Amino acid sequence: FPSHDTTSLFFSLDFSAQKLGHINGQKLVEHMPEYKTAYDELNTYKQQYEEALKKMQTEYEAMITEYQKSEQTGGTPKVILEQKVRDIEAKRQGILDFQEQASADVQNEEQRKLEPILNKAKDAIKSVAKAHNFTYVFDASSGTLLYMGGEDVIKLVCTHLGLPDYSTEPEKK
Repeated sequence: FPSHDTTSLFFSLDFSAQKLGHINGQKLVEHMPEYKTAYDELNTYKQQYEEALKKMQTEYEAMITEYQKSEQTGGTPKVILEQKVRDIEAKRQGILDFQEQASADVQNEEQRKLEPILNKAKDAIKSVAKAHNFTYVFDASSGTLLYMGGEDVIKLVCTHLGLPDYSTEPEKK
């Protein structure tokens, strides 16, 4: 045998001995009860911001309406109209600042709530992979998996987490 053939044979045998698996990590997390609780809590959290924003928007629109009435009826001193314009602009800027802060806060809250759930799912996948001698477990939800080779480990991970096996449920559209 030439030396390169032996090397190819060695790598071929070595690769075939590897056990490959895949899982849809996103679906796994979405079926965890902790995720459903966190999702509901995050929606409630977001609604508080949405309600505050609606109130601010209503106040802003009322300020504009009041300004337009004052301007149309005449008789309102120019200095008062100018102050109303500054107040309206300040309110508009306040709304923009609030939206920016709210968005950042909601993102931080989402990360705070989801990080332990994601870590629990990753730890379960690692435990199952080690216990069943998988060399690699690919996440099919990332969209980069081109071939679904190996074994779907979802049933094993569901058992590990004490979740019902949802892999036989029809796809929701």
